[in-house]
Amino acid sequence: MSKRGIAVSEIVARLVTDARREEGLSTDELAERAGLHPAYVGLLERRSREPTLAAAASLADALGLNLSLLLAEAERQTGNGGVPEFELVPLPRTRDVDKRLFGPGFRLAAATELTSTMVAAAIEFAYRRLDLIDTQMRGAGSRPLGRLVDPVDLTSTLADLLCAGIARASNGRYVQNGRDHAPDLLPLHQGLPEVELKAALETTLPPRGSRGAGLYLIFRYVLTERDGSFRRGKDSRGDTVTVWETRFGELQEEDFRSGPRGSARLTRDALERMELVYYDPRLLPYAKPTGSYARG
Repeated sequence: MSKRGIAVSEIVARLVTDARREEGLSTDELAERAGLHPAYVGLLERRSREPTLAAAASLADALGLNLSLLLAEAERQTGNGGVPEFELVPLPRTRDVDKRLFGPGFRLAAATELTSTMVAAAIEFAYRRLDLIDTQMRGAGSRPLGRLVDPVDLTSTLADLLCAGIARASNGRYVQNGRDHAPDLLPLHQGLPEVELKAALETTLPPRGSRGAGLYLIFRYVLTERDGSFRRGKDSRGDTVTVWETRFGELQEEDFRSGPRGSARLTRDALERMELVYYDPRLLPYAKPTGSYARG
């Protein structure tokens, strides 16, 4: 990270700390509001960790702050260059997930006590934050995230937001682990398992978690137009992140294979064996339905 990037991150962390104190909140209370692990919030306040975009959005929301103005103030205080002007823009249209597209999620609930309703809430949580950022960026004359950042970074941001959304919707069962720490979801109730959460674009198979074998909650997404319309193909991608599939299951080391660059990814057969929690056939990025998709 550049010196300026580090400086902006440190100022964002300080501004969040100041706002927390003004609200009379403890770090634990702020972490609960934001759906983040208290240890992670503590690391941010001690400047031991730089906040991710997803974490900054969650903290700003928890404190009633405007993320774009928070970042603009951090840039202003660095004293390096001009600060872009941000216009006040209306809140984006709420995107609700069609609950009829969710399965019962029996295996998910039996293993983790998470429900399909909680998964739906997590997806909508991620949509709200991504759409708010995009609306603010468009209002400032910038391109939205879907056209501005690399797919790898976009996937990472989506995974962070979904993880925070699951933690928030879990009613105290799970918290989000700190950045670059495994597993992604830590249980707060005795007897519940740890869960890895992975995201992947279109037909890409998700990567292996840092711990390999374990329980996985997998989200795959496409880039639609703002009105929700979707056309297959890289050249037809829109700029709006939309989840098309969610799966859950227990995976073993042999369910992953190393690719040409050495990164291990889930095999298609192993993915097909996982429980299909959510599936929108209108957004299917495969040319032809196969496997569980063909079976409905």
